[in-house]
Amino acid sequence: MKRATDKLIALQFLAVVLPIAVVLLFQLAADARRAASLDHSRPLRILAEDARESYKTFINGAADAVDTNSLGAKSVEALRTSAARLAALAARGEGPNVGEAAEAVRSLAAVIPPKGATLNTLLPLRERITRGDVLTKAVGDEFESRDEFVVKDAIASAVIQKRAVAGALIITAILTVLFVLATRRRLKARMEADIAKERQRRAELETISIRFGIATRAARAGVYELNGDGLNLWWSDTMHELYAQSPTTFRPTMASWLELIHPDDREAAQAAITGAIRDNGQLRSQYRVMRPDGSVCHIASLAAVSTDSVDLGPRLVGIDLDITDRVEADERERRLQHQLRDASRQAGMAEIATNVLHNVGNVLNSVNISASLVEDRVKKPRAAGLNKVVGLLQQHETDLGAFVSVDERGKHLPFYLGQLSEHLLLDQKVALQELESLRKNIDHIKEIVSMQQSYSKLVGVPERLAVSTLVDDALRMNMGAFNRHGVTVKCDYQEVPQIVVEKHKVLQILVNLLRNAKYACEAAERNNKHVDVRVARHADGVQISIADNGIGIQPEHMTRIFSHGFTTKKDGHGFGLHSGALAAREMGGALRVESAGPGSGAMFTLELPLRSPETVDA
Repeated sequence: MKRATDKLIALQFLAVVLPIAVVLLFQLAADARRAASLDHSRPLRILAEDARESYKTFINGAADAVDTNSLGAKSVEALRTSAARLAALAARGEGPNVGEAAEAVRSLAAVIPPKGATLNTLLPLRERITRGDVLTKAVGDEFESRDEFVVKDAIASAVIQKRAVAGALIITAILTVLFVLATRRRLKARMEADIAKERQRRAELETISIRFGIATRAARAGVYELNGDGLNLWWSDTMHELYAQSPTTFRPTMASWLELIHPDDREAAQAAITGAIRDNGQLRSQYRVMRPDGSVCHIASLAAVSTDSVDLGPRLVGIDLDITDRVEADERERRLQHQLRDASRQAGMAEIATNVLHNVGNVLNSVNISASLVEDRVKKPRAAGLNKVVGLLQQHETDLGAFVSVDERGKHLPFYLGQLSEHLLLDQKVALQELESLRKNIDHIKEIVSMQQSYSKLVGVPERLAVSTLVDDALRMNMGAFNRHGVTVKCDYQEVPQIVVEKHKVLQILVNLLRNAKYACEAAERNNKHVDVRVARHADGVQISIADNGIGIQPEHMTRIFSHGFTTKKDGHGFGLHSGALAAREMGGALRVESAGPGSGAMFTLELPLRSPETVDA
């Protein structure tokens, strides 16, 4: 109401001032324009008058020459002064007005000697002298008429200004009357509208009060008001229901309220209330309440200090909410998240164990082949023919020389022994090679098992390690699968600092990403299947990127790729990437994905800090 009245008063003031101000502004602009014109024309008029007076002095001297028969030097000097003044006028932009007079006077001054002239010299110049007199007079009259016009314009403008001011006063009076009538009408309408709004507001407040009571009961919420001195406490009916107290027997006070709060939470709740009242701030606290039946209720209290009333003083007005269901749901979610992390860890270890078994299986195939070759050599020994040779030699022990030299069998005996020796040496060489291969493959199996055991022993223990070494371990666990499916792996390791993390978490993520890259390349059915692994520095940590040229990712899948249960594989469970993202977040890092679309491959990037949050806290 007051704001509307102020606006009307301001409009009335404008109605009075604005017309007069407009008139004055226009008059000031006109006066300024005339003053500028006078300031410009006055010096020019003075020059024109000076030129005219100087030329008149010259004319008077020429008239005296009729009697004295000579023209004096002062008269000639006056002529030259007149020529100089006219030239100055022409130089100031008045050439069109004084050009002819300036030329006539200048040419006349050029032919008369400076020291004077005789009558005989002046007589031939009589017409030119007369013409200069006419022209200089015309120039003087021109500038004098200019100033007369400005003065007449000023007089006419003053008359117009007087009339304009009178008209503005008339308009102001009319507008004032109109605005007074409009103000009365508007104020009356506004008062009626305010009364109607007040009635509507009261009705709405009653409705809101009813709805608020229904809402607080439905939401199991209670409203309270505590005076700044902490002595007077008001509770709504829903507060009694919330705390399971009878409104007839229980009298709410600060002390009785605190008695209902769990002993372990009582001190913190009281400190929060007194701190909010002392600092005129907001209250946000959570505590447990012991009900008469022995049950525990979780309460969230939200309040603020109100100082909008001078009579009541500052008071704490707030609302208590029953959040027991939410707390229990959060606890269930926490347990489920813990179970999910454990399941994720077990799944990751299972994936690592599967890769270990694949690699061990590949090595065992080579062991089996080597053992079979050695077995074949042993089952078919070439040394069996040596027994026959020994038997022949024993039969001919008495005539060994004749047997070797005469008997056909004896003659072939040296050649046979030579070939047998070569075959025996070859069998020995092959057997040694296969045994060496067996030894290497067994050492490889021991290395794989030892690496798996080292990771399983360090679960939950942060360790400082080189990123490239960890990536190489993950690659070795997948190398058998890459070789079987013809996937080429290219590594680019930049110089990065060591990081402090849990090995098994990072290994779980990398093994899963490498297996996904292999599956993507296999599904794309390309001839040049390849996976690029890159290690680089990133912000305050490192990043490991694994890019493939596989089937790529659909655009609509990009936002769901890390969701639990989402998978595009027929036999997938949608658990690996979700658990990997959770593990990366636990370590203070992130797992991101990029893909240009189907058929364009994909790149997963694991970002890790130099130290995981749990090591920083430790």
